[in-house]
Amino acid sequence: MRLLAIGAALVLLSACAQTSLPTSANVTDWQTFGKQPALDGLIELSEERIAKLDETNRATPELVMAYQSGYQEGKKEYCEQSAYMLGVRDMPYFGICDDIDPFFQQNYESGRHSTAGEY
Repeated sequence: MRLLAIGAALVLLSACAQTSLPTSANVTDWQTFGKQPALDGLIELSEERIAKLDETNRATPELVMAYQSGYQEGKKEYCEQSAYMLGVRDMPYFGICDDIDPFFQQNYESGRHSTAGEY
């Protein structure tokens, strides 16, 4: 359990450390930039975090909204998967579906503690 928590923290930290904003001002690029982390189950970047990462001041309000829109689209898709199977596969879960499905965490934990994934 402790090892899983440490591993999950490392995944989250490495994702944050490697985050670089799109180099373009293309709305589609920013939507994709938002969608992919959500599909990976990662936590959404705040506007403040985006501002800190934005060394060239290219993150206009429109582009931040595109990021947020892409993130919500990816989050919806991520949260449609089986939480139980996510747990069975022992994948990390950072709580992004809790506001959509109040039982997601519980189902994920049930999957983590099941023997379904054992041979």
